[in-house]
Amino acid sequence: MSTATTRKQPPAITKAIGAIVGIPIAIGLMLFAFLAPNFASGPEGVPIAIAAPEPMVTQLTQNLGEDGPDITVYDSDADVVSAVEHREAVGGMVITPAGATVYTASGNGAPYTQMMEGMAARLEAQGMEVAREDLAPTSSEDPQASGLAVLGLPLAFGGIISAAVATFAFRGNKWAKLGVLVGIAALGSLVATWMLHSVYGTLTGSFGMEWLAVSLGILATSLLTTGLAAIIGTAGVAIGAILTIFVANPLSGLATGPWLLPAGWSTLGQWMPIGATGHLVRSLSFFDGLGAQQAWWVLAIWIVAGFALLLLDRSKRAAQVEG
Repeated sequence: MSTATTRKQPPAITKAIGAIVGIPIAIGLMLFAFLAPNFASGPEGVPIAIAAPEPMVTQLTQNLGEDGPDITVYDSDADVVSAVEHREAVGGMVITPAGATVYTASGNGAPYTQMMEGMAARLEAQGMEVAREDLAPTSSEDPQASGLAVLGLPLAFGGIISAAVATFAFRGNKWAKLGVLVGIAALGSLVATWMLHSVYGTLTGSFGMEWLAVSLGILATSLLTTGLAAIIGTAGVAIGAILTIFVANPLSGLATGPWLLPAGWSTLGQWMPIGATGHLVRSLSFFDGLGAQQAWWVLAIWIVAGFALLLLDRSKRAAQVEG
């Protein structure tokens, strides 16, 4: 004789109250995730390279104030140029008795170019001759590199959707899941890179390297999410989606680069797949690949972690039990 057990469902009023209270809380958290970094952003801590006589450096530091950019003093013009080209600084300034040279890097983002232009204008207001040089120019088709701001769409949704497809359509077959994720990442990134490179003219570097970078970004998100689902079930997809959409995306700095975000937020964003991919693509497109070492490692770590989780796939055992 067997007895059927039924799980007691909560009363309708309880579910209604949970929905009425829970969804507004989720909306508030979503707005906080996207808006808080922007409202807390500012020039404080933005790295700028300067080579100038000590009295001029002191005067500049005092004029910028405590909440101004983070000034690093270098010995020569060449050192300042190297710092900007290697993305150790968003811009640079060299001041000599004969005048000043302001180095910008449009590839870092428009706000930093405007910041350096403001500093150049203050020097000119003091009667100093100022030359300008852009060390990392953007394309004439998209001078603001605004196309990079929407790169988060294929990175986030491409990664999450492909993870959901692999999880639910290929349950119990980890190698099929891996093949699907790699294939979607490769072809999805090909479409995204082609559009940003050849259609809209945002990207100007090596097409193959940019394609590889976007592929790794999509794969890092999709593989981690699929790996989480492989060991904890459907909740893994939800966790991956939350981490990607509400944490990685708003903290990525895709539109402006990470330096305008508060220090802790920007660091977290650069250690997540979308932020690392955005930094990597900018480096490949506008800086000849310089300053991208950390981004390569970040994506590799996420991919290895996701693959390791996928190897522990328990979904096949679960399917057999349910069957």
